[in-house]
Amino acid sequence: MSTHSLRPSIDETSYRMFDRSLHPELFDPLIVGRVHSELYDLSIGLCEGGYYLQFSSGKQSIVEVTLPDELKLSTFGLQKTYFYNQQDEILHETEHPLNYHFAGEVDAVDFSVFTRVQLELEIESQKSFVSHQFPTQNRLLPGPLSLARVEGNSKMLAVQTFHTFPSDLSILRTQTLFEL
Repeated sequence: MSTHSLRPSIDETSYRMFDRSLHPELFDPLIVGRVHSELYDLSIGLCEGGYYLQFSSGKQSIVEVTLPDELKLSTFGLQKTYFYNQQDEILHETEHPLNYHFAGEVDAVDFSVFTRVQLELEIESQKSFVSHQFPTQNRLLPGPLSLARVEGNSKMLAVQTFHTFPSDLSILRTQTLFEL
C-alpha cells in the first residue's frame, strides 16, 4: 500500500523571494486569503507543498513562496532561494522595494512532540486567517496541516505560517514582516 503524501519532504522544499508579482495559479492554491488597505494588498495561498504570499504597495511587489524544489518558476525577479534543512534558521532582509524581513525554521521532533504540536495547531487553525488540513495518507500519522496568522496596521503587516510534515516529523515555522 502506497503512503505517498501530498506534501513533499521538507528536504525537497525551498523558500524563494521575488521582487515582482507572480500569477497565483502557478501555485494551485487550495485556499486563499486577502487583506486590502489604502496602502497595500496581501494575498496568501496555501498549497499542497507549502504557501505563497504576495504583497503589493503601489508599484512595488514582493512574492514569497515556500514550495517543492521541483516546481519550476521563472528566474525573472528572483532575488533569493534558500533550501530548508533541519538545522539552520533562514533569515532574509531587504530594504528594496520596501522593508521586508523573513525568518524560517524547521523543527524536527520525535513522534510524541509532533502529535502534540499537530493537535495544538489544529486547535489554533480554527482562529487563524487561513488554514487547511490535508487528508492523511498514513493511518498512523495525521494529515499535513498549514495555517497562517496575519496582523498589522496601516504601516506594517506581519504574517506567521506553520506547516506540518508528518512523514518527516517536522514543523516549518515562518515569520514575515513588511514595513512601509
